[in-house]
Amino acid sequence: MNGFPEEELRSALHALADRPAVPVAAPTPHGAVRAAARIRRRRRAAAAGLVAAAAVLAVLVPQWLPGGGGRMPAPPAATAGPPSVMPEATESAVLTDPDALGVPYAHDLYVHCGIRFTKFAGRWWRADPEVPDQELDAAVWDDPYTAGTMTLVSAVEARFVRHDSGPTVTFRATEEEPPLCR
Repeated sequence: MNGFPEEELRSALHALADRPAVPVAAPTPHGAVRAAARIRRRRRAAAAGLVAAAAVLAVLVPQWLPGGGGRMPAPPAATAGPPSVMPEATESAVLTDPDALGVPYAHDLYVHCGIRFTKFAGRWWRADPEVPDQELDAAVWDDPYTAGTMTLVSAVEARFVRHDSGPTVTFRATEEEPPLCR
């Protein structure tokens, strides 16, 4: 058989068969390489977007939490000026600062279901008297929120006034949680 003894061929084949197989990677097609690179770029862009979104939320979420997280006080009538130059005041400071009495703070009053409850300075306040939805003048009260100022009159009384000096609403502090809109 081609000059090789049959026994030598047989032993050489057995030796090859007993050896562990070495995997040989198939060559990667050019399109697959480009697709993998595209996926990596998209993942990096998505990660960068998530980081940017997290940074924005870290700034905005404290303002959305109950208690306001840092509302700007409205300018007093005698020293009207742009809000950007006024000192920042938190709603919790309203309750602890004795000088907060009589200071108007920017406040958005929810009037969609009538004027019944509002959250100001980290606690609930009930309108006195309540104004049902049917009695609200749509020309005066913007639905669902009306912008204005809330002034702490005493530790248990606050007064809301629309920005354009519209009707005044008196609120009394309450421990009661407001019911859902009817």
